[in-house]
Amino acid sequence: MNKLHNVAKLKTDNRYIILDCLRHIRLSRAELSRMTGLAKSSVTTITNEMISQGILCEAGLAEKSNKAGRTRVLLEINGDFGFAAGINLHRKRISAAVTDISGEIIFDFYAYPADFSSTEEAVSCIIEELNRKIKENGLDTSRMVGIGVSSPGPLDYEKGIILEPPNFPLFNNFAIVRYLESEYGCPVFLENNAVASALFEHYYVSRQEGSTLFVTVSDGIGGALLQNGKIYRGSHGAAGELGHISVDPEGELCECGNRGCLEQYATLSALKNRFGFESYNEIADLFGNGDSKAEKVIEFLVNTLSGALVGAVNLFDLDRIILYGEYNYKCEILTERIEKYINTHSVICKAHRVEVVPSGQSPECASAAAAVPALNNFFRYNTTH
Repeated sequence: MNKLHNVAKLKTDNRYIILDCLRHIRLSRAELSRMTGLAKSSVTTITNEMISQGILCEAGLAEKSNKAGRTRVLLEINGDFGFAAGINLHRKRISAAVTDISGEIIFDFYAYPADFSSTEEAVSCIIEELNRKIKENGLDTSRMVGIGVSSPGPLDYEKGIILEPPNFPLFNNFAIVRYLESEYGCPVFLENNAVASALFEHYYVSRQEGSTLFVTVSDGIGGALLQNGKIYRGSHGAAGELGHISVDPEGELCECGNRGCLEQYATLSALKNRFGFESYNEIADLFGNGDSKAEKVIEFLVNTLSGALVGAVNLFDLDRIILYGEYNYKCEILTERIEKYINTHSVICKAHRVEVVPSGQSPECASAAAAVPALNNFFRYNTTH
């Protein structure tokens, strides 16, 4: 029995390795063999089986090269095989989407927390609209591979419970996974917003090797630490609460109970309250023209964010930081200056430089990002059915 179990696990592992490669790019069987280290015969057997099941499909021929031999046939994930839903819970806006298994959005929609008087009303509305659009788009719910929910932390992601995120009372202590599982009967996963976006960045924007801190700035400030694409969670899954690092021990009282939390200084709303401006885009434009007020705003933001990020670099020996969220407009204004600050002030940077880059995803990707944990589970565990 153990031998049969080990054989089945090895087969599942090999299928996952192949699918993981194909999530990023179309590849031939020979390229998959080189990338994975699997024998060509094994790759051929496994990919042919997945083609017969409908998970993979042939995607035409590669461009001809000067090398001798047959033109390579490229393989890709067949998005039509199934779909996943993603629900992004946010303090200002709730968004939901359905993606095919290749990560392409089929449809999405939005709602607003302020429109609901209770948690049950909010979730019922989301389910009703999701069901309506699934039917409207002619999707078979038996092909739903899972649902992902992303939320501000802290969360109990293993039990599927949203705990008590600051300034987010609508979903406090709500067991959303159990609620949705009873409704749909498919796997449901709860994930921190920053983690979901970091995974989306890795799988569908730009794969990152080494140690990466993905930083989100959107009402709150969150972080997700990835090591070669794998999330570091800490002992109870709550790692990455960057926004509640104190940058001023004598500073403003935060709802979390701490003083001087980064969120109190470096979010867009905090920055507007401090400096009295209406539009960050206007500040970024004025900064480029040498406006003195805009220079003070940017200098304060860079120094405040960088102070917290230097601590993260020193603690985790990061290779890069990816910045996502409210400051996407002309993001190089921040990334270039934060990178310079970190590489000047971090002791780690005496050994190697740390790069700071803008995220390649837009805010509209948030609901698709929420679906990624469900897609990951499908590729990892449900590929032999």
